[in-house]
Amino acid sequence: MHFTVPIILIVFCVVFKLIVNRKPKSNPDAEFLERERRANLTPRKDISGLPYIHVPVSELPLDVPTNREEIKERQETIRSMADKQVLNLTGRTNTELKLEYGAPNINILSAADANYTKLVQAISYLAGDYMDNQHILEAKKLLEYGISIGTDSKRNYLMLASIYKEEGQPEKISELIEQAHEMDSLLKDSIVSSLESLMNS
Repeated sequence: MHFTVPIILIVFCVVFKLIVNRKPKSNPDAEFLERERRANLTPRKDISGLPYIHVPVSELPLDVPTNREEIKERQETIRSMADKQVLNLTGRTNTELKLEYGAPNINILSAADANYTKLVQAISYLAGDYMDNQHILEAKKLLEYGISIGTDSKRNYLMLASIYKEEGQPEKISELIEQAHEMDSLLKDSIVSSLESLMNS
């Protein structure tokens, strides 16, 4: 009688282990393929109400005189976005987009996202060109616009923070840090750390 309880416990543990081991282990590849299959079957949805970015080219400093072709090309890239669909879809996978908006819309959404990437890159590099040529106010306006449309370009944040520091506006750097904290981007922590270092240097 003294061995009854331990034997029952041992039997229970063995049976429990067998049941657990029989459970099918999750297969990440299979789960991804199933999710992708469902995404590809998702019907077209209305995307007219998405937060498209309308580039206010008349309000941006795009007429700064220059003889450098690369600067002219960046100015023209930004101007060209006035007639294109632009969407900030940073952090969203194609599978997620198809599930939410329908597989037939994926090419439109991908093109709009690519336009966004081209836009924020052109803004960042054109602002750098302006700073190199001492057009600080023009650079500042471009960089602030880049932040307003959600760029996660570290270059954009740091150049704008350096202007604020030169102008003696540390509170503006603090605002940039707060905005960076709210980003849905893998670069968020790096940007925040760099901004904090710049502010405290």
